[in-house]
Amino acid sequence: RSKIAVYEKMWSYMKSAEPSVFTKTTADGVARVRKSKGKFAFLLESTMNEYIEQRKPCDTMKVGGNLDSKGYGVATPKGSALRNAVNLAVLKLNEQGLLDKLKNKWWYDKGECGSGGGDSKVSLNVTTI
Repeated sequence: RSKIAVYEKMWSYMKSAEPSVFTKTTADGVARVRKSKGKFAFLLESTMNEYIEQRKPCDTMKVGGNLDSKGYGVATPKGSALRNAVNLAVLKLNEQGLLDKLKNKWWYDKGECGSGGGDSKVSLNVTTI
């Protein structure tokens, strides 16, 4: 629960909106954006948003900056002997810049929509929500 007034206002609207603004899957949310003719925005994590933006039919875009920042994560069973090795490998790949290079390769270099680079095309801030 947020103590930020604008987020509280957004949540209040979202939970009472009809039809519901919530979707069961990311694919459902993206499909709704595409069919809405600009009347629906879908909140999703930035990495998936940037990936979808670079896939045909090239009709979505990321708006504004990220709401927060998260790192990479890999799940292992509790107590797994792999945990430390995987953590160290991911840290090393990140420090070497390889994770960013791989993301750029698969999101943008092999994208279907031309240049994008994940930069926002429209400025968005708390007052324009």
